[in-house]
Amino acid sequence: MTVQFDKLAKLDLKMLRTLLVLIETKNVSQSAERLDLQQSTVSYQLGKLREVLNDPLLIRSGRGFEPSPYAQLVQPALTAHFNAMESLLFDSHFDAKTSTGTLRLACHRNGSRHFIRSLISELKGRLPLVRLEIVDWTDQVPSMLREGLMDFALGFEPEQVSQLQVLPIVDVGYQLIMAKDHPMAKGIISEQNVFDYPHAIISTNKAVERWLDYLADKHNKKRSIEFASTSMEFTTMAIEGTQRLMFVADIKDGFFDSYKVTTQPAPFIARQNIKLLFHERASIDPLKACMLDIIMETANKVLKP
Repeated sequence: MTVQFDKLAKLDLKMLRTLLVLIETKNVSQSAERLDLQQSTVSYQLGKLREVLNDPLLIRSGRGFEPSPYAQLVQPALTAHFNAMESLLFDSHFDAKTSTGTLRLACHRNGSRHFIRSLISELKGRLPLVRLEIVDWTDQVPSMLREGLMDFALGFEPEQVSQLQVLPIVDVGYQLIMAKDHPMAKGIISEQNVFDYPHAIISTNKAVERWLDYLADKHNKKRSIEFASTSMEFTTMAIEGTQRLMFVADIKDGFFDSYKVTTQPAPFIARQNIKLLFHERASIDPLKACMLDIIMETANKVLKP
Protein backbone atom coordinates (compact mmCIF):
# COMPACT_ATOMS: atom_id res chain seq x y z
CA MET A 1 0.00 0.00 0.00
CA THR A 2 1.38 3.40 -1.02
CA VAL A 3 0.84 6.22 1.47
CA GLN A 4 1.05 9.80 0.31
CA PHE A 5 2.84 12.29 2.58
CA ASP A 6 3.24 15.12 0.08
CA LYS A 7 2.15 17.85 2.47
CA LEU A 8 3.85 16.39 5.55
CA ALA A 9 7.08 16.08 3.58
CA LYS A 10 7.42 19.86 3.79
CA LEU A 11 7.65 19.59 7.59
CA ASP A 12 9.55 17.45 10.06
CA LEU A 13 9.02 16.26 13.63
CA LYS A 14 11.29 18.92 15.09
CA MET A 15 9.24 21.68 13.49
CA LEU A 16 6.00 20.19 14.79
CA ARG A 17 7.55 19.90 18.24
CA THR A 18 8.50 23.58 17.98
CA LEU A 19 4.90 24.37 17.10
CA LEU A 20 3.61 22.67 20.26
CA VAL A 21 6.12 24.50 22.46
CA LEU A 22 5.27 27.83 20.81
CA ILE A 23 1.55 27.26 21.44
CA GLU A 24 2.30 26.48 25.08
CA THR A 25 4.75 29.31 25.83
CA LYS A 26 3.30 31.90 23.43
CA ASN A 27 6.83 33.28 23.26
CA VAL A 28 9.61 32.75 20.72
CA SER A 29 12.53 33.38 23.10
CA GLN A 30 11.10 31.10 25.81
CA SER A 31 10.49 28.40 23.22
CA ALA A 32 14.06 28.70 21.97
CA GLU A 33 15.37 28.32 25.52
CA ARG A 34 13.23 25.27 26.21
CA LEU A 35 14.19 23.64 22.91
CA ASP A 36 17.86 24.59 23.30
CA LEU A 37 17.81 26.38 19.94
CA GLN A 38 18.82 29.78 18.69
CA GLN A 39 15.94 32.26 18.66
CA SER A 40 16.57 32.80 14.96
CA THR A 41 16.08 29.06 14.35
CA VAL A 42 12.74 29.07 16.13
CA SER A 43 11.68 32.19 14.19
CA TYR A 44 12.66 30.48 10.92
CA GLN A 45 10.70 27.34 11.85
CA LEU A 46 7.67 29.44 12.79
CA GLY A 47 7.83 31.18 9.41
CA LYS A 48 8.08 27.83 7.63
CA LEU A 49 5.16 26.43 9.62
CA ARG A 50 3.06 29.47 8.77
CA GLU A 51 3.85 29.03 5.09
CA VAL A 52 3.11 25.31 4.93
CA LEU A 53 0.03 25.36 7.17
CA ASN A 54 -1.28 28.64 5.71
CA ASP A 55 -2.08 30.05 9.13
CA PRO A 56 -0.46 32.71 11.38
CA LEU A 57 -0.37 30.18 14.30
CA LEU A 58 0.69 32.92 16.76
CA ILE A 59 -1.11 36.26 16.72
CA ARG A 60 0.35 39.33 18.39
CA SER A 61 -1.70 40.39 21.41
CA GLY A 62 -0.50 43.30 23.51
CA ARG A 63 3.13 42.62 24.37
CA GLY A 64 2.96 38.92 23.60
CA PHE A 65 1.34 36.37 21.35
CA GLU A 66 -1.81 34.22 21.45
CA PRO A 67 -2.34 30.95 19.54
CA SER A 68 -4.60 31.31 16.52
CA PRO A 69 -7.91 29.41 16.49
CA TYR A 70 -6.31 26.87 14.15
CA ALA A 71 -3.34 26.39 16.50
CA GLN A 72 -5.69 25.83 19.44
CA LEU A 73 -7.68 23.38 17.34
CA VAL A 74 -4.75 21.14 16.35
CA GLN A 75 -2.84 21.24 19.65
CA PRO A 76 -4.70 18.42 21.50
CA ALA A 77 -4.65 15.98 18.58
CA LEU A 78 -1.05 16.80 17.66
CA THR A 79 0.05 16.23 21.26
CA ALA A 80 -1.80 12.90 21.34
CA HIS A 81 -0.15 11.80 18.09
CA PHE A 82 3.31 12.66 19.42
CA ASN A 83 2.64 10.72 22.63
CA ALA A 84 1.27 7.76 20.69
CA MET A 85 4.25 7.76 18.32
CA GLU A 86 6.73 7.83 21.19
CA SER A 87 4.85 5.02 22.91
CA LEU A 88 4.76 2.98 19.71
CA LEU A 89 8.45 3.38 18.97
CA PHE A 90 10.01 3.29 22.42
CA ASP A 91 7.63 1.62 24.87
CA SER A 92 7.92 -2.16 24.96
CA HIS A 93 4.16 -2.70 25.39
CA PHE A 94 1.07 -1.39 27.08
CA ASP A 95 0.42 -3.02 30.45
CA ALA A 96 -3.08 -2.30 31.70
CA LYS A 97 -2.30 -3.54 35.21
CA THR A 98 0.57 -1.09 35.75
CA SER A 99 -0.63 1.87 33.66
CA THR A 100 -1.39 5.07 35.56
CA GLY A 101 -3.19 8.27 34.67
CA THR A 102 -6.50 10.08 34.95
CA LEU A 103 -9.44 9.57 32.60
CA ARG A 104 -12.43 11.90 32.49
CA LEU A 105 -15.99 10.90 31.65
CA ALA A 106 -19.11 13.05 31.35
CA CYS A 107 -22.58 11.53 31.47
CA HIS A 108 -26.20 12.37 32.16
CA ARG A 109 -27.17 11.66 35.76
CA ASN A 110 -30.44 9.91 34.87
CA GLY A 111 -29.80 6.31 33.89
CA SER A 112 -26.14 6.30 34.87
CA ARG A 113 -26.36 4.73 38.35
CA HIS A 114 -26.00 1.07 37.35
CA PHE A 115 -23.66 1.92 34.50
CA ILE A 116 -21.26 3.91 36.70
CA ARG A 117 -21.21 1.24 39.38
CA SER A 118 -20.43 -1.45 36.82
CA LEU A 119 -17.84 0.73 35.09
CA ILE A 120 -15.98 1.43 38.35
CA SER A 121 -16.00 -2.27 39.19
CA GLU A 122 -14.69 -3.19 35.74
CA LEU A 123 -12.06 -0.46 35.88
CA LYS A 124 -10.79 -1.68 39.24
CA GLY A 125 -10.10 -5.09 37.76
CA ARG A 126 -8.63 -4.07 34.40
CA LEU A 127 -7.00 -0.67 35.02
CA PRO A 128 -6.44 -0.78 38.79
CA LEU A 129 -4.03 2.18 38.97
CA VAL A 130 -6.02 4.54 36.76
CA ARG A 131 -8.10 7.30 38.32
CA LEU A 132 -11.57 8.00 36.88
CA GLU A 133 -13.17 11.44 37.14
CA ILE A 134 -16.91 11.62 36.39
CA VAL A 135 -18.82 14.87 35.84
CA ASP A 136 -22.36 15.82 34.84
CA TRP A 137 -23.08 16.40 31.17
CA THR A 138 -23.21 20.11 30.25
CA ASP A 139 -23.41 22.08 27.02
CA GLN A 140 -19.62 22.46 27.15
CA VAL A 141 -18.96 18.72 26.79
CA PRO A 142 -18.36 18.72 22.97
CA SER A 143 -15.82 21.54 23.15
CA MET A 144 -14.15 19.92 26.19
CA LEU A 145 -13.75 16.70 24.21
CA ARG A 146 -12.19 18.58 21.31
CA GLU A 147 -9.82 20.51 23.59
CA GLY A 148 -8.67 17.43 25.47
CA LEU A 149 -10.29 18.49 28.76
CA MET A 150 -12.62 15.47 28.63
CA ASP A 151 -11.88 11.98 27.32
CA PHE A 152 -15.32 10.41 26.90
CA ALA A 153 -18.98 11.43 27.15
CA LEU A 154 -22.06 9.24 27.37
CA GLY A 155 -25.40 10.83 26.54
CA PHE A 156 -27.56 12.18 23.77
CA GLU A 157 -25.78 13.39 20.65
CA PRO A 158 -25.38 17.20 20.63
CA GLU A 159 -25.78 19.33 17.52
CA GLN A 160 -22.08 20.10 17.07
CA VAL A 161 -19.99 16.92 16.82
CA SER A 162 -17.23 18.02 14.42
CA GLN A 163 -13.92 16.22 15.10
CA LEU A 164 -15.69 13.77 17.41
CA GLN A 165 -16.35 10.07 17.01
CA VAL A 166 -19.92 9.03 17.87
CA LEU A 167 -20.87 5.41 18.64
CA PRO A 168 -24.51 4.36 19.20
CA ILE A 169 -25.20 2.53 22.46
CA VAL A 170 -28.92 1.96 23.01
CA ASP A 171 -32.34 3.34 22.00
CA VAL A 172 -34.43 4.64 24.89
CA GLY A 173 -37.98 5.85 25.28
CA TYR A 174 -39.18 8.64 27.55
CA GLN A 175 -41.07 8.84 30.80
CA LEU A 176 -43.08 11.55 32.51
CA ILE A 177 -42.07 12.50 36.08
CA MET A 178 -44.58 14.13 38.43
CA ALA A 179 -45.41 14.47 42.11
CA LYS A 180 -47.14 11.43 43.61
CA ASP A 181 -50.29 13.46 44.27
CA HIS A 182 -50.33 15.10 40.83
CA PRO A 183 -53.77 15.13 39.10
CA MET A 184 -52.29 13.12 36.21
CA ALA A 185 -50.67 10.49 38.43
CA LYS A 186 -53.64 8.12 38.08
CA GLY A 187 -55.25 9.60 35.01
CA ILE A 188 -54.86 9.22 31.27
CA ILE A 189 -51.79 10.88 29.81
CA SER A 190 -51.84 12.16 26.25
CA GLU A 191 -49.67 14.35 24.08
CA GLN A 192 -52.30 17.08 24.44
CA ASN A 193 -53.03 17.22 28.17
CA VAL A 194 -49.37 17.29 29.25
CA PHE A 195 -49.46 20.95 28.23
CA ASP A 196 -52.22 21.71 30.71
CA TYR A 197 -49.56 21.82 33.44
CA PRO A 198 -46.23 23.69 33.78
CA HIS A 199 -42.97 21.95 32.90
CA ALA A 200 -39.57 21.66 34.55
CA ILE A 201 -36.77 20.90 32.10
CA ILE A 202 -33.27 19.45 32.02
CA SER A 203 -31.59 22.06 29.86
CA THR A 204 -28.88 19.69 28.57
CA ASN A 205 -31.29 17.59 26.51
CA LYS A 206 -32.15 19.81 23.55
CA ALA A 207 -33.73 17.04 21.44
CA VAL A 208 -36.63 16.28 23.79
CA GLU A 209 -37.28 20.00 24.23
CA ARG A 210 -37.54 20.45 20.47
CA TRP A 211 -39.94 17.50 20.32
CA LEU A 212 -42.16 18.92 23.05
CA ASP A 213 -42.19 22.32 21.35
CA TYR A 214 -43.25 20.55 18.15
CA LEU A 215 -46.11 18.78 19.95
CA ALA A 216 -47.24 22.05 21.53
CA ASP A 217 -47.40 23.69 18.10
CA LYS A 218 -49.12 20.65 16.62
CA HIS A 219 -51.97 20.86 19.14
CA ASN A 220 -52.02 24.65 19.32
CA LYS A 221 -50.97 24.55 22.98
CA LYS A 222 -48.88 27.03 24.91
CA ARG A 223 -46.02 25.45 26.83
CA SER A 224 -45.25 26.89 30.27
CA ILE A 225 -41.71 26.29 31.61
CA GLU A 226 -41.43 27.18 35.29
CA PHE A 227 -38.03 25.66 36.08
CA ALA A 228 -34.85 24.77 34.20
CA SER A 229 -31.56 23.30 35.37
CA THR A 230 -28.65 21.18 34.16
CA SER A 231 -28.99 19.14 37.38
CA MET A 232 -31.26 16.11 37.47
CA GLU A 233 -31.43 16.32 41.27
CA PHE A 234 -32.47 19.98 41.35
CA THR A 235 -35.09 19.48 38.64
CA THR A 236 -36.57 16.47 40.44
CA MET A 237 -36.72 18.49 43.67
CA ALA A 238 -38.57 21.19 41.73
CA ILE A 239 -41.19 18.56 40.81
CA GLU A 240 -41.96 17.34 44.33
CA GLY A 241 -45.16 18.75 45.81
CA THR A 242 -46.04 20.74 42.68
CA GLN A 243 -48.02 20.30 39.48
CA ARG A 244 -44.92 20.55 37.30
CA LEU A 245 -44.04 17.80 34.83
CA MET A 246 -40.63 16.63 33.66
CA PHE A 247 -39.71 14.41 30.70
CA VAL A 248 -36.61 12.22 30.91
CA ALA A 249 -35.19 9.08 29.33
CA ASP A 250 -36.63 5.85 30.67
CA ILE A 251 -33.55 3.80 31.56
CA LYS A 252 -35.07 2.10 34.61
CA ASP A 253 -32.14 2.55 36.98
CA GLY A 254 -34.21 3.53 40.04
CA PHE A 255 -32.96 7.12 40.12
CA PHE A 256 -36.33 8.54 41.20
CA ASP A 257 -37.05 5.97 43.93
CA SER A 258 -35.70 8.24 46.68
CA TYR A 259 -37.92 11.19 45.67
CA LYS A 260 -41.62 11.87 46.27
CA VAL A 261 -42.44 11.47 42.60
CA THR A 262 -44.00 8.90 40.33
CA THR A 263 -43.29 7.99 36.72
CA GLN A 264 -45.46 7.24 33.71
CA PRO A 265 -44.39 6.25 30.19
CA ALA A 266 -44.50 8.95 27.53
CA PRO A 267 -44.78 6.98 24.25
CA PHE A 268 -45.70 10.10 22.27
CA ILE A 269 -42.09 11.35 22.52
CA ALA A 270 -39.78 9.95 19.87
CA ARG A 271 -37.17 7.47 21.08
CA GLN A 272 -33.55 8.60 21.14
CA ASN A 273 -30.22 6.84 20.99
CA ILE A 274 -27.69 7.21 23.77
CA LYS A 275 -24.25 7.74 22.22
CA LEU A 276 -20.64 7.48 23.32
CA LEU A 277 -18.63 10.49 22.17
CA PHE A 278 -14.86 10.82 22.10
CA HIS A 279 -12.11 12.53 20.15
CA GLU A 280 -10.19 10.46 17.60
CA ARG A 281 -7.07 10.63 19.79
CA ALA A 282 -8.81 8.23 22.20
CA SER A 283 -8.29 5.43 19.67
CA ILE A 284 -4.58 6.29 19.35
CA ASP A 285 -3.55 6.51 22.99
CA PRO A 286 -3.21 2.93 24.38
CA LEU A 287 -4.69 3.80 27.78
CA LYS A 288 -7.69 5.60 26.28
CA ALA A 289 -8.18 2.86 23.70
CA CYS A 290 -8.34 0.34 26.55
CA MET A 291 -10.82 2.56 28.40
CA LEU A 292 -12.90 2.87 25.24
CA ASP A 293 -13.24 -0.92 25.11
CA ILE A 294 -14.19 -1.06 28.80
CA ILE A 295 -16.86 1.64 28.40
CA MET A 296 -18.39 -0.02 25.34
CA GLU A 297 -18.43 -3.47 26.97
CA THR A 298 -19.97 -2.09 30.18
CA ALA A 299 -22.57 -0.02 28.33
CA ASN A 300 -23.61 -2.95 26.16
CA LYS A 301 -23.92 -5.17 29.24
CA VAL A 302 -25.75 -2.72 31.52
CA LEU A 303 -27.75 -0.36 29.31
CA LYS A 304 -29.04 -2.68 26.61
CA PRO A 305 -32.19 -4.66 27.47
